Amino acid sequence: MLEELDRLITFIQQKYYLLLNEWNNINSCEPINLKKTQVRKINNNINILNTILNYRLFINTNNLDLKMDFNELKLENEINTRVKTQNSIEFKIDNYMKEKHKYGKVPINKCFNDIYGIRIIFAQNIDHKVIKKFIEDKYNKKEIKCIDASKIVGYVATHVYFKENNFSFPWELQIWDKAHEKSNIELHKQYKQEYTKWEKENKGGESF
Repeated sequence: MLEELDRLITFIQQKYYLLLNEWNNINSCEPINLKKTQVRKINNNINILNTILNYRLFINTNNLDLKMDFNELKLENEINTRVKTQNSIEFKIDNYMKEKHKYGKVPINKCFNDIYGIRIIFAQNIDHKVIKKFIEDKYNKKEIKCIDASKIVGYVATHVYFKENNFSFPWELQIWDKAHEKSNIELHKQYKQEYTKWEKENKGGESF
């Protein structure tokens, strides 16, 4: 299990930096410090919104190739990927402007840490403490952040975030197991009920 996870993380790192270099070469917008710039600034600065949406479009354009590359890894366990839709991004901005998120006084990198997401679902049960220790011991903590994502009662997962610096959008890897897949999906649906309601009034959607 750890060997396969190691292969996956190494692969994601390679693809992340490859596409990040390409993005940096084509991005015509002014770089944004995602840690120092707050979500509330987005609505007053078209450059920030354009950068977020252009990055989403860039990743979406490359998503098919990424899916094929993941398939070529021939991992034993299930891999899914998704790119956030524009609707989901617009909803998240709107949601982060509410009281529960301090009316947007939150760094952008906290809001948009998963524009591109990967999920691996292991067939065997996972000890997430072992997973977390393995990742933290092996990888540079400045480039890879590993957290226990079990914030909702019943949700069991480890989330890993890849980034180069505060000017680069992170990618998210979710680590699940089959034993908790069904309950995780149900809890994920409940957690996103507000978005689902909002989404019904707009076109588009996303799956993961």
